[in-house]
Amino acid sequence: MVKLDTEKFPGMKVLMVDDTSTNLNILGHILNLSGLDVSVALDMKKVPETARMSKPNLILLSVNVPGVDGYEICEKLKKDKSTKDIPIILINVMDQIDDIVKGFTAGCADYITKPFQEKVVLARIRTQLSLRKINSENQELIRELDFLSRIDPLTKLSNRKDIIEKLKYEQAKFGRYGRDFCIILGDIEGFKKINEQFGTDAGDYVLKEIVEILKQSARSVDNVGRWGGNEFLLILAETNLVGSERLTEKVINAISTHKFEFDNNTLQVTMSFGMACYAKKDEKIEEILKAADHRLCEVREQGRSFMLSA
Repeated sequence: MVKLDTEKFPGMKVLMVDDTSTNLNILGHILNLSGLDVSVALDMKKVPETARMSKPNLILLSVNVPGVDGYEICEKLKKDKSTKDIPIILINVMDQIDDIVKGFTAGCADYITKPFQEKVVLARIRTQLSLRKINSENQELIRELDFLSRIDPLTKLSNRKDIIEKLKYEQAKFGRYGRDFCIILGDIEGFKKINEQFGTDAGDYVLKEIVEILKQSARSVDNVGRWGGNEFLLILAETNLVGSERLTEKVINAISTHKFEFDNNTLQVTMSFGMACYAKKDEKIEEILKAADHRLCEVREQGRSFMLSA
């Protein structure tokens, strides 16, 4: 007898669709000891809605329902973004080549004919659930790797790659709604000296403390990212230069009153900032980044705290 090895499919759900209780009872008997979460749908017309709500891992869909085109239901499921990835096994009394081809053309993953052969049914279900599980695990791994590729491992902030994508998103919002946004590029002064005098652990400590100050000073709609080394970039959504100046002053005051103490040593930490605003149609992201960096360089040269760019 073919078994499902259900320990490999914990919590996986199967939706059985048929208008005949006899057929459902037969399938239910076959799956009775499977350990799967099995649900039943009798109304074919409500299958797309039922699938969207229950989110099964596999659908067993009968095409022999009077007044309803099972192939059409299959096509609808495959066209819906929320159900298109759910594998569908079509069930039919017909085993002609044209019927099987029609099923695969409609988007089914496999095809079972009646009367049911228990070994065949279990084998096909096992195959589709295995593929579904592998695909789900791969998608989760891809999402995790993508997330990790966008996060700075030390500060847990967006890295340069991610912050640039957020800049492009704000640029798109400006193109659609005409809402300005500004950026603030900040640099920790004398960071190299801190590392040399107190060690890189002290430098890491300073970075993390600065991150908390920046996050607490920014609004929930703003984005804070590590631009690289001891530089940070803030994106202020729907903000003009006046708003940027206020936030920068808030950060500077927070840093000046914060006690940076590491390994019984008091560290002197200051930051310089350069700002720029995106307020022109078709302006390039690179242009405001260069403008903010230019202002930051001027700040360093002049010994000031921050400088604006129109």
